[in-house]
Amino acid sequence: MHKHITVSAPGSTLVTGEHAVIYGAPAVVAAIEQRATVHLRFTDDKTVGITSQIAPALKMPLEDVVAEGPYRFVLACVMAYQDQLSGGLEIDIRSEINHTLGLGSSAAVTVAMLAALSGAVSQDLHSQALKIIRHLQGRGSGADVAASLFGGVLSYQIEGDGPAQMRPLPHPPQISLFNVGYKTPTPEVLALVAATREKDPEGVDKIFKEMTDVSEQTIDLISRDEWTGVGPHLAAYQDLMRRLGVSDDALEAAVVRAERTRDVIGAKISGSGLGDCVLALGAVPEEFQPVDLAHEGVVFHENT
Repeated sequence: MHKHITVSAPGSTLVTGEHAVIYGAPAVVAAIEQRATVHLRFTDDKTVGITSQIAPALKMPLEDVVAEGPYRFVLACVMAYQDQLSGGLEIDIRSEINHTLGLGSSAAVTVAMLAALSGAVSQDLHSQALKIIRHLQGRGSGADVAASLFGGVLSYQIEGDGPAQMRPLPHPPQISLFNVGYKTPTPEVLALVAATREKDPEGVDKIFKEMTDVSEQTIDLISRDEWTGVGPHLAAYQDLMRRLGVSDDALEAAVVRAERTRDVIGAKISGSGLGDCVLALGAVPEEFQPVDLAHEGVVFHENT
């Protein structure tokens, strides 16, 4: 095993498919060039040390590692490889992804950490990362994991515990994002939607069926590189997010502002909703920030 290894993975944003993807519907996810970078140093002792910008440094015996606290995703990765480690680890995490904004930050750091520990990228790593995320969050589709692993723009679908189906799609026009300044944690929003579905399964499943249809139509257009035709489908999906109860006044205002901007193809919530981001395609609306597509997923960097 290498004495030092440095790996990065990009963040991500959903173009379409929010919420319904959890229940087996297709989605479109784009990797964005904001990266989480993990630097590992393998040590001779049996301790695990972690440093980062998001929380105080942590050090503990390898045998006492538990996946909890601000480093729970990293610690869960360590636990997955605990029996294969002959010594300890010093882990330094640096991220360009603001973890308070979403953008797949948990998926990116999980993917980078697992890739660093395994020394490879594979479909199995996707399953491994998704298992960790579902264990820690309760729910998860793995679309953000796929984007962090492979980069680019992907159509993505997974049913239950089955294998994920994914394929690359043509690259989009300019993507830009507007953050409304607050974020309801994704697990909380997913739990809220699940509770609503439990109370009204017929009504929510009807919304999910419509979301599935809209996403399938969107994927068909994108597959033919007809991004300019997806605007009405983004508007339709935004309406479904509204009906699902995960939009709010700030998100609606940002969507309207984007749609009124000349040469914007379309706009909608990107993410679970109740805060977080609105995505626009095409021209960059006022106050929106352009983001670059990450053409590569996991990258192994040379150590100097």
